[in-house]
Amino acid sequence: MDQSYHFIGIGGIGMSALAKILLQKGSLVSGSDNSQSVITEGLNQLGALIQHGHNSSNIKSSAVVVYSTDIKEDNPEIIRAKELGLKIIHRSELMRLLMQDKKSLLVTGTHGKTTTSSLLSYTLAALDHQPTFAVGGLIKNFGSNSNFGKGDYFIAEADESDGSFLAYPAYGAIITNIDLDHLNFWKTEQALIDGFKLFAENVENKNLLFWCKDDQRMNSLDLKGLSYGFDESADFRIYDFFQKGLLSEFSIEWNNKRYEKIIVPLIGKHNALNAAAVFALCLQLGANEEELKSVFTTFKGISRRADYLGSLLNIHVYDDYGHHPTEIQATLAAFKEAFPANRLVCLFQPHRFSRTKDCFEQFVSAFDIADVLILTDIYSAGESPIEGVDSFNIYERICQRNLNHVYYIRKNSLIEFLKGFVRENDVVLTMGAGDITKSGSELLSKLRELQSL
Repeated sequence: MDQSYHFIGIGGIGMSALAKILLQKGSLVSGSDNSQSVITEGLNQLGALIQHGHNSSNIKSSAVVVYSTDIKEDNPEIIRAKELGLKIIHRSELMRLLMQDKKSLLVTGTHGKTTTSSLLSYTLAALDHQPTFAVGGLIKNFGSNSNFGKGDYFIAEADESDGSFLAYPAYGAIITNIDLDHLNFWKTEQALIDGFKLFAENVENKNLLFWCKDDQRMNSLDLKGLSYGFDESADFRIYDFFQKGLLSEFSIEWNNKRYEKIIVPLIGKHNALNAAAVFALCLQLGANEEELKSVFTTFKGISRRADYLGSLLNIHVYDDYGHHPTEIQATLAAFKEAFPANRLVCLFQPHRFSRTKDCFEQFVSAFDIADVLILTDIYSAGESPIEGVDSFNIYERICQRNLNHVYYIRKNSLIEFLKGFVRENDVVLTMGAGDITKSGSELLSKLRELQSL
């Protein structure tokens, strides 16, 4: 591609993945973002010209302008691009163009997309398939969320949040689950379910379509392809699961053959499901059982997914992206299994007013496994506040259940509170899709100061 591209919001995890692939293919890439990060610095080093902030002067007359769903019509760069008559495309359209001449292996579902697509990308790369991939997190083995490969396969997360997963050609796919989220886009549960059904029907090679048998909504759709799960009737049946610390071990039975003692450095039954889907898909692609097992053990995980940040004063700090009640419950259960003797302190920042409203009742009971819950202010992600929807309301509802382990602390007071609250042997877990991710490192800095006294 000799065309030049300009990304509005280039630092976003999805946008940056595509920008890197274009740079590797030799295209000229520019972009703008309101904040600098490790991601924008990496793109700079690859040759991207990145401007701080959104400004009409960033738009040049020769570029194709790429935007994401979060970019609104009143963005000055969108306005200028229209004035110049430039081609303006959504991120999903660019993804579709990049998939041309490749066999796309898509991962979709409400939860687990990033972990599953990252493990699949790493596994096929380790097996020398040289895949192209674009995923929603930084794969620690690569230090990147994307790469342009010379092989046949293009691995990508197919995002259901805005319906864009229906825009991609799917050679094969994994559907992890269907849960109630992004109803601000879908409006009704039935529309959401219908969207996933259409996605499954669009998959070209049904022998490479894998869906989770344990998911009730998916199980009711009579999907073609192959099922996986703990359910006795799953095509790829998981059994003998157990978690040892931060490792999971499980076995799979398929077609009367047993694949025993598969070990992956991911925690929880939910991640055993994700890993089983990848294992099954790779088997269908011709991978060898022993090679697969060996590769799985060397996977280092993804940033912001049960991510270990460090320990000081025997206080252990982790960070996780979980922001939906289902994800939260699964992750907390896995952490409690990994650290049964430690006090589990969860710092949660709700993400988006709309999600908090839609999932309010689920949030009230989602944290029961934690020994301590500390709630802080909602991260808006650009949304306008909704009257009556805030973290303090969740706090009050949890208090009504006579639980005495919950606190509400304003974001700007959080670290100072934690400094005097955490104690030896605590496992502190920051959770949420917003800037709560910074709080773990800030806490470790405070603990370092205490350690030096």
